[in-house]
Amino acid sequence: MSKHIKTIPLTQIERISIVQGGGRLVSQVKRDTGCDYAMNAGFYGGNGKPTHHLKADGKVLARAPWGCWGFAWNNGADIRMEALPADTRLNYIAGVELLSPMVSDTGSIPYDPKGELGGTRGRTAIAHTGDKLILYCSGDGTRDAATLEEVQGELRRLGAETAIYVDGGGSSQCDFGGGEATRSSRKVYSYLCVWLKPQKEEDKPVNKKVCLDPGHGPGCVNGSPDGSYKEHEFAWDMSQRVRAHLERCGVTVVMTRDGAGYPSLTERCGISNRAGADLFVSLHSNASGDGKNWTSPSGYLIYTSAGPETAARNVAARAVLKRVREAGIAIRGGGLEHNAAYAVLKGTTAPAMIIEHGFHTSREDTALMKTGDYRVKLAEADARGILDFLGLPWVAEKPAGTTDTPAADWAAEAWRKAMGKGVMDGTRPADGVTRQELAVVLDRLGLLD
Repeated sequence: MSKHIKTIPLTQIERISIVQGGGRLVSQVKRDTGCDYAMNAGFYGGNGKPTHHLKADGKVLARAPWGCWGFAWNNGADIRMEALPADTRLNYIAGVELLSPMVSDTGSIPYDPKGELGGTRGRTAIAHTGDKLILYCSGDGTRDAATLEEVQGELRRLGAETAIYVDGGGSSQCDFGGGEATRSSRKVYSYLCVWLKPQKEEDKPVNKKVCLDPGHGPGCVNGSPDGSYKEHEFAWDMSQRVRAHLERCGVTVVMTRDGAGYPSLTERCGISNRAGADLFVSLHSNASGDGKNWTSPSGYLIYTSAGPETAARNVAARAVLKRVREAGIAIRGGGLEHNAAYAVLKGTTAPAMIIEHGFHTSREDTALMKTGDYRVKLAEADARGILDFLGLPWVAEKPAGTTDTPAADWAAEAWRKAMGKGVMDGTRPADGVTRQELAVVLDRLGLLD
């Protein structure tokens, strides 16, 4: 995924700084500064110098021959939109106004749509909701590239009251930690870095609990008209994929059934209620008509019991749908429908949703849902949306075949010697050795000549 949006409560911000790149990429800046979030910020010309109003830690880096609206702050939590240059502030940054006292609708963005800032490209923006800071970054040349009007609309939907565009194209890059990064090989003039306050013990989040309900169970006849796909098998597989993501990110997962179980709807609700789940998610695929013939309806859909849209169940559903859209998964209609008749939606005390991942009566959806790659995409979108609702960060998976386990004490010296002689490469000290790896080791020892 090449687009990343970070919404940060101002109360959690310890410091915000404009950091000069000095020939570094965003990942290097994040590593060197120890900040929590970093992204490119600030327009600069062909000479490598900034072209718009820019001030960092009391030093004016650029003063443009025009006034405008931009963001200014002293420490960070006090950031807000002000008229620039704001001489009494220690830091400020200007860009293209997307939402400001002078810009409130699409047609008033002050830029030439046919010029170098126009078209569909990577975008980096800063926005403010009144009590939260929003960092927005999308990669150039990807499906997440956008026009300025599209970025403005998306930020407005996220609740932004003020916003500026702070460069894009090949310059767009960010590193928000946890694997959330947009990469670029371009070394830009300046970066916006955000540090969060250390969490106090009493502020640390309590453990979150999600009840996953793999729909139906063995013996259920729901499936594709040609018999090649069974809904209960898909639901179980999806539950294990989503569960793995959630547990890796610190969520306690409660299951309503195992691979062989087929509890009643009442029993499923009882499992969730007794566990005190923070969210109930039932995993399914959809059908239309009599379910025995191929039909045209298709797409991802979520059911909740009812409005209002501010209810926790609908906030959770919207969070999942946002991630689904970002993943490029086709959504049916608006993606969210209400149906109070579904037993698991009215019988659970936790906010509840039913996710229909596609229609198994659609040839196209069924073909997709039968593939591992598509299930990987679905499971990650489901899990990311759930984590967003719970307020928990995504933790990237470790590459396959890696381990953090060091060599045991009794093997440490031998391991050191093996690395020093080039017999071992220094990785995976606690992993097993395949026969092909053993052959390489023997060859390095000269025993195969």
